Formats: sequence, C-alpha cells, structure tokens
Amino acid sequence: MKADLSRDTYRRHHHYARVLMQQGRVLLDADWNEQVAILLEQTRSLAADLIGPHGGPGDGFLVTCPDDLLCDLEIGRGRYYVDGVACELMPEVRCPPETDPAPVRYTTQPDFPFLKGEDDPAELQPGMRYLVYLDVWERHLNYLQADHIRELALGGPDTATRAKVVCQVKAALLGKEDDEDGDLGCDALLDTLVGTELRQPRCLRARARVEVPSDDPCLVPPTARYRGAENQLYRVEIHTPGAAGGAKSQATFKWSRDNGSVVFGIRSLQGAQVKLDSLGPDRARGLKEDDWVEIVDDFSELRAMPRPLLQVDAVDRVTATVTLAVPEGFSIPVFDEAATTHPLLRRWDQPSDAIPVQESKWIELENGVQVWFEQGGDYKVGDYWQIPSRTAVADVLWPQETGPDDMPWPKALPPSGIRHRIAPLRRIELDEDGRVTCGEDCRCVFAPLCALAGENVVNPPQPPPEETLVPLGTIEFERETATPSEASIAVLQANSARLREAIAANQLSRVDLRSIAPEEGEEGVGIAKRRGELVRKAYVEAGVSVQAIPPLKISAAASGEPRVESDLVLNTPEAGSQGGVGVAVRVPVNDVPGVGDVSAERLMAAGIHDSLALSRLDEEALVQVLSTPGGRAFPHNRAVEILREARQLSGKP
Repeated sequence: MKADLSRDTYRRHHHYARVLMQQGRVLLDADWNEQVAILLEQTRSLAADLIGPHGGPGDGFLVTCPDDLLCDLEIGRGRYYVDGVACELMPEVRCPPETDPAPVRYTTQPDFPFLKGEDDPAELQPGMRYLVYLDVWERHLNYLQADHIRELALGGPDTATRAKVVCQVKAALLGKEDDEDGDLGCDALLDTLVGTELRQPRCLRARARVEVPSDDPCLVPPTARYRGAENQLYRVEIHTPGAAGGAKSQATFKWSRDNGSVVFGIRSLQGAQVKLDSLGPDRARGLKEDDWVEIVDDFSELRAMPRPLLQVDAVDRVTATVTLAVPEGFSIPVFDEAATTHPLLRRWDQPSDAIPVQESKWIELENGVQVWFEQGGDYKVGDYWQIPSRTAVADVLWPQETGPDDMPWPKALPPSGIRHRIAPLRRIELDEDGRVTCGEDCRCVFAPLCALAGENVVNPPQPPPEETLVPLGTIEFERETATPSEASIAVLQANSARLREAIAANQLSRVDLRSIAPEEGEEGVGIAKRRGELVRKAYVEAGVSVQAIPPLKISAAASGEPRVESDLVLNTPEAGSQGGVGVAVRVPVNDVPGVGDVSAERLMAAGIHDSLALSRLDEEALVQVLSTPGGRAFPHNRAVEILREARQLSGKP
C-alpha cells in the first residue's frame, strides 16, 4: 500500500484479537490500520475455512462461450470467493434498476484493460487451449485515483486512502504437453501453470549501516546507525521482474523514503512536458531537478506493466510544469485533461535509474539504510518491502534472529505484497477461426445455507435427482472420412429426436461423446475430432446447450469401424426403470418380436443393439434402416409392429 504511513504493525503470527484505545494517548495510524487488518484476516480466514480454496453461489464468474463471439468470452455476474476474499462482478446501481444488464466480456472486463490498437499478449489466440482463471489482489488507491473520497466541505484535502479488491479473469496458455488427456484436475493444472511461479522464493533483509567493516557478513556490531534526520518508512519495490543477473531479464528495484506516497496528478502530458495539479505541499514532498519519477495510470498498475523511470530535467514552479529527460526512441504516453485512466507522476528517491538486484551483498539506500537480497530469488513486478527507520534509536525497525556466533542478524522476510490469490474457472479451446468451445467448468458452486435441508427451512429442497445413463445410437463413418454412413444418418436423426424429448421433459443433464479413431497418430485423432464435432453440432442444432456437452473424448479403435458413441445422461429415472434405481429395461434387439436375423444384423450395424434404443426410432427412420440398399423398402406396417413391441418391452408408451 503506497499510502503515507508511519509503519505497518500487523503480523498474523501475533494472534492479536483486537486493538484497545487508551484515554489520553496519541492516536497512531498504525493502530487503526492494525485493527482493520485483524478483523479482515479473521473474516477471510473464516470464509476460507467454510468455503475452501474457492467457491461461490449461482453463476458468479461463470465463463461461457457464445457462438457469435470470436476470441472472446462472457463472464457471469455475481460473487465468488478465493481464499476467503469476496470477488464481485455486479452492475452499477441505477434507478430504475437494470432488469437484464449487459454481460461482461473477457476483453472489456473492468479491472483488466486491454491495449487499444495493437496486439495484446492477453488476447486469446485461434487454435490454442487455455485454462481460464481468476486472479485476485488488492490495489491501493489515493485521492488522485478515486476523487470521490475527498471531502469538498474541507477543501478536498488528502485524508485517508482506500484498498480495492481487484478481480481479473485471465487465461493461461496450455502447451501441447500440458494435460493433453485432461487427466489433471483444474486446481492442480492451475498450480502447475501459475501457482508454482507465484510461490517462488524472494526474500530481503534490512539493517542500518555497519560503521566498522567486518569480514563476517553475519556480524552486526552495536555501532550500526541510521543517520537520517526524520522518521521514514522506506519502501523497496521490484520494478523489472526476473532474477538477479538473469540471462533473459535482470531484476531491478526502486526505493522511496516515503513509502512511494509522493505523487502528483497529471493534467496533461505532451512529449516531455508534464503539467501537474501542483508541485506538492512542501519541499520534502515536492519535485526538483534530477529527481526520478514514474508515469503511472490505471493501465500500468492493473496490467503490472510499469513504465521506465524518467529523470526530471527542469521544473517551472509558476505553471507547475515539469520537463522530463526522455531518452531518444522512448515512447511516452499522451494524456490530456479528458484522460479517464487517472494518470499521475510518482517520485522515487534513488539517485539513478532502477537499480539492478544484487544478491548476497549489502546495498546501501541512504543515511545508512541497507538491504540484502537473499540468494536464488525470482522477483515479480510490484513485490515490495517496508523498512521503518527511527531517529530516536538511530536504527531501522526490522525483526532479528540469531545468526552465526550467536550474534543478532536481520531476518529474511518475504514481500509485504502484492499477494495474488488464484482460482480456476474453466477450460476452453479455440478453433482456427477463433470460435471458442467451453470445456470443464472448474468453479465450486454451492447453495446458500437456507436452501439446504433442515428442520427450520421453509421450503427445503428435494434431494438431488438420480441420473440415468442412456446409450444413444452409434454413428459409424466411412474409413478415413468425416462422412456418416447412410444408415447412420437415420441413427443421428433418431438420437436428435430423443434429445429433444429429454429437453422438452426438462430431464437432460448432459450428453457424453466418445469418438473412436480409425488409427493412432495425429491424422487419426484429427479425423476423430472432426467426426465428434459433426455429431456435437447436430446435437446443438437439436437444442442441446453447448455447456451440456463436455469435451470430446478420443480413443483409438481396437476393433470395428470408426464411430462416435453417445450417452444421454438424464437427471430423472426413465419411465420403465427397474426398482426406481434409474436403470432402463433393455432386451437384445434380436429378441424383439418381429425382428428377424437379417433385420437384427442391420439394426446392430446401425448401432441399435437393444429394445430401448430401437424404441426411440420413429417409423420412417426404422424403415430406412431396415430397407435393402438399392432394393425394395421395408414394409411400413411391420415397422409399426416392431416399434410397438420394442416400446412395450422397454416400458415406454
């Protein structure tokens, strides 16, 4: 939090229950902030213990894939919890209230702005697979970024600031080797893709300068001194991510003696000329030549894309205009008074550009304050540590531990923030045209407590319905093609008719598809995928929601013809099921009265193996299956009799 603080005293391991004010005592910002932190941690811990790592009610943050969107998604409005933190995606309060607010899209979500007019690395790419996930963190906002917090009756002074919960829907790219078979659960997959990186160690030690040189880096003699004239809260923050001396990215850091809280609102920025709201209340919190500053706005903070630091070349104190020393070829953003991204200039206090991170050595900031980066760190943009310094003790306030030779040694501490909490939302896959297919919904959805069964519940819900697995007719294809056989066209029509029946009766839960490849290898898998998509499209045209069809399963054919098998899963037992356990009565097709040996062979060749599958055909479809190719048609009256017998055997009217 880049606020003007004295220090942050909250430590979870202290197990404090509350802060108690005493009469006649000085009121400190640290006490107030610690009380809020105690309550917030207790609330979030309770929510996490009850809900688990993530979960929420209803359609909050449900990712859907409309057919009319290319390389984009829709995100359900509502609430979702990640590690106990409440994430909300709600419409603005209006009068009259919106009855059907517009859906939120991935590319226009409020807390994750995209680059305009140029390629953005966060855009979904055709032909790729992704795991969509939720990234939750807290962002600090001052009065320049949230103008409504100022009290105009007092002249609009800078008073308290705010911390906002930022909820960003992101997409982690899946490589060819990343869970290709779908065997890895969503949480484990996200941990592999993102979580492991977030947990990479990066630690820092801090102390006041040792005046007497020593060959022992663990020796801190009592002559260590902080020589500043003021009490300060130093902030050390990572500017460029990476490793110390990294081949691809050299990590750098910047520091501030005021916790990064010295900021100036930008009225306009054209080239190197920056017109500011003011130059600060005094010299200590103002700007002067040779200071180093950073141009910050909503985009750079929300996307964790800090701009390069620039040096102040000149300051016009009459017009509050600053001239920056802009390196040749550097692209500087343009802002005017109509800018809506809240641009500001933030002052940093190091005497140079961002400083390269050097590990296992003391680096001096100023006035004797020194920092030590632990070996093997993997540093992220925005990682920060706070170091309070006090003139009364001429030292910094930093926890100590016992080092070698039983001497005190500064503890290595992880960053104070930014803490990212993540939760998987959905697997998706894009075709070459950018159309998105939604896979497994990774959310944990729960009902409110009042919806659970109990003695005092006014309307207790019914127990969840039993599911019935109903095999549909098998769709066979010509070898090495995605064209169904002539007999299978009728089967596909019969399957679609059965699905429409289930939808009309509000019984359909999902449809499982399995495509049996004609051979192993990429070519065979590609053919099997196209066949499965053909059947999926037919079922969607029959009225099945795309969300009710899980990702296609593909396997190689051990024997038999290449085919697509379907299972209809009903959320209530079928009529005629045995014992009410949801198992439908099935009689082999060759035992159905009226079905001879030749007819049985033709039915089984079309994937119709029992009386239940046979009963779902209509007269025309059965006639087409049983008719001799190129010969006479099967008698219509016999088809009617066969269907009547099959339906009686299966308990269907």
